Amino acid sequence: METALISAIIAAAAAICAAVVSWFGASQSRRVANRDHAWRRFVWSIGDRANETEYDISIAVLRQLEHVAWWSKPDRELATRALRRMRLPPVRNDDSEEDR
Repeated sequence: METALISAIIAAAAAICAAVVSWFGASQSRRVANRDHAWRRFVWSIGDRANETEYDISIAVLRQLEHVAWWSKPDRELATRALRRMRLPPVRNDDSEEDR
């Protein structure tokens, strides 16, 4: 009787450990997938835009990425900096600068 009880307790503990490890693995997998998806969105949003509509969409994507809670703080700051750069007027190369 005691042997069966001890076996049942060991089996229950092993099942709980397996559930915790499985949950942790699934959580990490979901986190990696979310980060990868966000990174692909970021790369797309800073790419060259062929028309004004795509540019507007890329600005909206960067605004959303600035506030994604599960994205790391440095990644959110990167989205903020990219958004600032996209809003700045393009830098013009003056021929007068080359003469100096």
